[in-house]
Amino acid sequence: MNKDRLLIERIMPVKLLNQQVAYEHGGNPFKGLHRWYSRKPLSFSRASVLASLLPEDISLDEFEYLLGLHPELEGLKPDANLRLYKVPPGYFRVGKVHDYCERVWGNRTPTVLDAFAGGGSIPFEAARYGLNVLASDLNPVAVVTMKAAMEYPVKFGPDLQVDIDRWVKWVGDEAEKRLADFFPSTPESEEVVQNYLWAHTVVCPSCQSVVPLSPNWWLSKTSNYAGKGQARKVTSDWYAVKPIPNLTEKRVDFELIKGKKGKGTTIKTDDGEYNPDDYITVSRGVGRCPTCGNIIEDEVIKSQAQSVGLGHQLYAVAYKKGKSSLEFRLSNEFDIAGWKLSQEYLKNQDYKWQINNLIPNEYIINDHGQILGYCKQWFQIFNPRQLLTLVTYVEIINEAKELIRAEYEPEKVEAICTYLALVLDRCVDANCRLVIYNAARACIQKASTQHALNLMWNYPEVNGATELWKACQEEGAKDYTPLCNLFGTKPQSLSLPGILETDPKSIKIDAASADSLYHIADKSVDAVITDPPYYGTIPYADLSDFFYVWMKRTLGDIFPELFWSELTDKHREAVANPSRFRDMGTSADELAAQDYEAKMALAFGEYYRVLRDDGVMTVQFNHKDSGAWDVLTKSLIDAGFEITASWSVSTENPQNLHQAQKNSVSSTVLLVCRKRNPNAEAAWWDDLRPEVANLVEQRAPEFEDNDITGIDLYLSAFGPALNVFSRSYPIYNSSGDEVRPEVAFAEARKAIAAYRFRKLVQTDTQGFDSLTQWYFLAWDAFKAREFPYDEARQLALAIGGFNVSDLDKTHKLLSASGGTCKLLTPTQRWKKRAFSTEAKDFSCRYLVDGIHAIVAIYEEENDIQAVRKFMQDTNLVTNDNFMKAIEVALKAIPRIGDEKKRISEERNLLDLWSAMDEIKAKVVYEQLTISY
Repeated sequence: MNKDRLLIERIMPVKLLNQQVAYEHGGNPFKGLHRWYSRKPLSFSRASVLASLLPEDISLDEFEYLLGLHPELEGLKPDANLRLYKVPPGYFRVGKVHDYCERVWGNRTPTVLDAFAGGGSIPFEAARYGLNVLASDLNPVAVVTMKAAMEYPVKFGPDLQVDIDRWVKWVGDEAEKRLADFFPSTPESEEVVQNYLWAHTVVCPSCQSVVPLSPNWWLSKTSNYAGKGQARKVTSDWYAVKPIPNLTEKRVDFELIKGKKGKGTTIKTDDGEYNPDDYITVSRGVGRCPTCGNIIEDEVIKSQAQSVGLGHQLYAVAYKKGKSSLEFRLSNEFDIAGWKLSQEYLKNQDYKWQINNLIPNEYIINDHGQILGYCKQWFQIFNPRQLLTLVTYVEIINEAKELIRAEYEPEKVEAICTYLALVLDRCVDANCRLVIYNAARACIQKASTQHALNLMWNYPEVNGATELWKACQEEGAKDYTPLCNLFGTKPQSLSLPGILETDPKSIKIDAASADSLYHIADKSVDAVITDPPYYGTIPYADLSDFFYVWMKRTLGDIFPELFWSELTDKHREAVANPSRFRDMGTSADELAAQDYEAKMALAFGEYYRVLRDDGVMTVQFNHKDSGAWDVLTKSLIDAGFEITASWSVSTENPQNLHQAQKNSVSSTVLLVCRKRNPNAEAAWWDDLRPEVANLVEQRAPEFEDNDITGIDLYLSAFGPALNVFSRSYPIYNSSGDEVRPEVAFAEARKAIAAYRFRKLVQTDTQGFDSLTQWYFLAWDAFKAREFPYDEARQLALAIGGFNVSDLDKTHKLLSASGGTCKLLTPTQRWKKRAFSTEAKDFSCRYLVDGIHAIVAIYEEENDIQAVRKFMQDTNLVTNDNFMKAIEVALKAIPRIGDEKKRISEERNLLDLWSAMDEIKAKVVYEQLTISY
């Protein structure tokens, strides 16, 4: 079979992509259309698609031009700040791509498949180049989102925006009329309520008072700029409430606090500084009654929640007057009247709505948070008025559908109704008991910002009569025209610009499981570019039920083939989800891993079947757990693929990573795969091991040149290791047992560890004990104090001589719990007696103990003289390896610019190193004096 090499097998412009991906973190209409978890950046997806189709002999400059850069080559003005994701490729670029495709694939528009399409980034970019796109996903929410993002903009162009706007406005107008009585305004006040701020309540078992539970009582801590280019200063009032116990009425009242910023995080008032954080009533699930001081245990709160339900107390109202900024007040009689009216109305309508199946009564299966302790069914995650609001929207949308059907052809009915449903989903996301109120910005954070379902003790309720639908239509429905602009479609246009022969049906989106692509013929696909589920990182089906139960009620008759089941399909989903395997007599984690591996094997088997023999498969993968890599790649290799190249690109939003003291993977690794030679023979691991190590060390400088560092460097090394490992099949160890990819990963990790340590030391590495090596490499790799237990274990294995249990129990270098490791500070280790700061009891068997000893002494005494004496008495001052170790530590431990966030070891070591000449000189002087 002819397998001409492709560009992605030779090179990728990693630095360029890192830069372009960073531009997308500000958001774009494609990502904003509907929430989907771990949607890849468009620029990264575009490069993945094109590089997987273009021949290897084109230059990087040509590739960058085809991506959309270098407008000067078309006679346009150069643009150094050009954002790829915003730029449709245009007529000339698309034409050149088609020319290259005809040369490589014998077809100007080769077929590109992604059967794990999810949020749709890969098919979206393939469609922008007029390729024949096949996209599918098991999850109906993903399928609907992709249709809205791709099918409709290409099929109808921007002209459809007028119709979408018309019907979105119709629903909003109807909602305002029907819901106005439930959200009354104070007469003659001219105020428009934006949010009602609620606290869940329980009854105190001790004094029987109703206790509002909240981890803070802040309303607004916003700061403004005095002017452009001027220093930041507070120019607006800060707001909070103060709980006032009312034992007589067995409740808690509130006082509104308003004033300028005080010291720290306090409000300056006439009575002094007020700190709302001093009056919290719940922390880590445990409540405190402000009336009697009684502690209300977590079990008590959950018991009340499950028996009678948590109550709700309105503690503040956010409003605006005209174009003024947000202001706050306490609740009044009109607010309470609207709340009570909504409860009465809901009771009266409940039977009718239940009969019409408008209320989401489906049971929550798995929450991956803590909500199941408080709610069992989906409708329970809304307070009564939130539920009334959303069901009213559903009722109105379903009425609108009948009017729309009478006016438009079926395909337009589908498109318009889909956008109405997307606006509703945004309303659900912004108006439930899972929404976070962010006082620092006086705004809300939607429920789906987390990868779990977590009940908030205090939460905002958006004004459902006006503000909720209006805000969500601005976010959702208004994205349609910008999406058309991303495709380059113009009014009255039904195809991509410059590709008049392109049939809109070349974008085909299906609801299908990746393990059963029955709708695709054998060897009919030229390229598979896919972003499979990352082991157990995101439980898509469980989380998307949050949207599915509402989408089913608005689109169930539009897409009956998508919404026939009660909830999303969790049995066929390829996610390692231990919650599905509890109480089965075997480790739930082990069963989940086996299930994931089996499903991925079936999916890759289907990819193998539909891919032509000389086709390419590019797999995107992002996970730090070596077990996830082992399972995924074992499935891939067993299906008959070999890895011919790999690249690592930084794809995650830095704002989503725990950067300060926790480690997160920020890169996605591209694994480029081909069908393995069916006549490939078995091999012995002992023969392949040296080749793996050599290739990894050869590629390491290349990765670093592309700004791939830390844990991402170790992950990037997996690609070269797999390149060697996957060429033969199967691979046996010296005992004749088949080995898994994890042995190649271990060898890759060992090679990178050796490479990085040599680079840190820059001289002979002899004399550095294994414990000190691990410590330096942990800082170098993870760049954080906290990191996964599995990574700590793998690094220990790579260095050899001990395990993580030794690091925790014996050496007390870290603490390990809950799958996470945390490096202990020198002072913490000293208090645990990991080493002595008394010279007579000190042993410098491990250099890291010496480093930590001088830091602990310096922190305790704040005196260079104490450090000097210790170093003299222990002979550390003349120990060349120790002095070298301090230099290495200062290279390995991250330097953080923000003084408040600096790592204490780095700060103290830098102080000591700056004084080292003085320490050495003083020691020498004192020694000479004594000898004389």
